Amino acid sequence: MRRWFQAALVLCVLVVASRAAHAGWIVEGSLGKGAKVSPSPVAQTQTNIMIAPGVTLLADVLRLEIGFVADLPDVKASKFNLQFRPMVVVAPPILPIYGRAIFAITNVLKGPTTIAYGAAAGLKFGFGPVGVFAEVGLLPRSVDPGTGSKINWVIEGRLGANLTF
Repeated sequence: MRRWFQAALVLCVLVVASRAAHAGWIVEGSLGKGAKVSPSPVAQTQTNIMIAPGVTLLADVLRLEIGFVADLPDVKASKFNLQFRPMVVVAPPILPIYGRAIFAITNVLKGPTTIAYGAAAGLKFGFGPVGVFAEVGLLPRSVDPGTGSKINWVIEGRLGANLTF
């Protein structure tokens, strides 16, 4: 009986390892809009468009992505700018929810460059290799990177679609 248990355990480990070794690719496209909620006054942030290529790991549960974000000049006194957002996404395949850890480098073109970090949670629905999602995230960012003395708290909503292959 013990040998059967050991054989079954080894077989399960091999199946899980082979699925974990399988890596796929994903590309996400999304539109985001946010608001700076603290410190006062509350103000909207620029609308942004993000393209995020990445790799899926661990049977598509874990994703590593890099977002290329274009900030559109739709807010008074704003200009076009870029952000880079390395992200880690945990998306259980059975549940329609996911979580995203975000590290962002903002104001790449116009400076001064600031750092944002945070997390997002959302709902996802897939139709084969195509999926759609909606999320809400919190992205606090330091306005004074040297001292970190002033933090802007930004809430951002995002709608998008993805393609896995």
